Amino acid sequence: MHSDGLMIVQGGGPTAVFNASLAGIVREAQQLRFSSIYGARFGMKGLSSGDVISLTSLTPDALEGIRLSPGAALGTSRFKPTEEDLDHCIHVLQSHGISRMIFLGGNGTMGGAHRFLEFCASRGFSLQVMGAPKTIDNDIRATDRCPGFGSAARYVAQSLLDLSMDLQSLPQPVSIMETLGRDVGWLAAASMLAKQHPDEAPHVVCIPEIPFVLDNFLQRIDATVKRIGWAVAVVSEGTSYADGTPVFEQVPSSGGKIPMRPLIGGVAQHLSGLVAEHLGLRCRSEKPGLIARSASPYVSAQDRADAELTGRECVRALAAGTSGFMVSLRAIGSNPAFELLPLTEAAGPRRAIPQEWLRHDGLAVNDAFLQYARPIVGPLQRHPASLSGHPVQ
Repeated sequence: MHSDGLMIVQGGGPTAVFNASLAGIVREAQQLRFSSIYGARFGMKGLSSGDVISLTSLTPDALEGIRLSPGAALGTSRFKPTEEDLDHCIHVLQSHGISRMIFLGGNGTMGGAHRFLEFCASRGFSLQVMGAPKTIDNDIRATDRCPGFGSAARYVAQSLLDLSMDLQSLPQPVSIMETLGRDVGWLAAASMLAKQHPDEAPHVVCIPEIPFVLDNFLQRIDATVKRIGWAVAVVSEGTSYADGTPVFEQVPSSGGKIPMRPLIGGVAQHLSGLVAEHLGLRCRSEKPGLIARSASPYVSAQDRADAELTGRECVRALAAGTSGFMVSLRAIGSNPAFELLPLTEAAGPRRAIPQEWLRHDGLAVNDAFLQYARPIVGPLQRHPASLSGHPVQ
């Protein structure tokens, strides 16, 4: 049996372009005539149990369908393997003649890839490992941007534009839109791409990088409604007070059978109740949640191209004998467009929005952030002025 086969693992939360990376890997591996190409179903959990499928003979049509589909075609997980599990993984790789692996994922997956590489070395098993970044949170420090972010950010910004039209068509004083983002506010901040004039939405943006102050939030909402008759706030689900306490957090009951981390979603609904209570204003909450990370009609062209590039370059690096690195995207327009950085750098602390890109007037981010985000997110569908007399985008 040949021992130059390739195993692919998808880890962490899916995105709208996660499968573009997968398709890019398989296509390049086919072109470079890797002896075999496998995928582990549901990440390292599947690999440890031998739940793997052959991707070697996927047709161009099948790969194109995968490339354009959201989610994770192989299935993904947040499984944390034990040493026994890792030994099982090595056995599966050996039994399939595999000496190369590509991990697709975020900080945790890149850290796991590095640990598995070291574990294999400790067991005397020779394995090449490469990593391709992925996360809608855009919080991997070792890359200019993360595939998955651009498309989710485009969904947020476009949805904000469209929500504004709705609110002004049938006047609804206040709406609060919640975005994903447990630790960082890149997605919520992307809503600012919708704003071209002071009275346009969003009127308030709350992110984890800036401590939440309820009185300030309420004052800004109240002042906006008094000035133009309506207001839209965008709030990252991980928005917290200065002491680190989340503005809202669902704590699972102690009697639950499934161990879960606290669920922080629901902050928009919580704040809508406070707006009604303190300001006496009718207020709705909007929570697209997972829809925002899997909305294929909103895919950014740059984002999909980035996803394919990172997958393709992982394969080329393996073919050149490289191991232990992640394909890191450089700023748009750079030549070369990417570089290889050690997995240890990719697995470092989460990247928050830089302090110099923040503003503290309730709108979260300044023009430096917008200049960074625009080419990643791509064009938005702007709308003409409303005939009802309300100024809109």
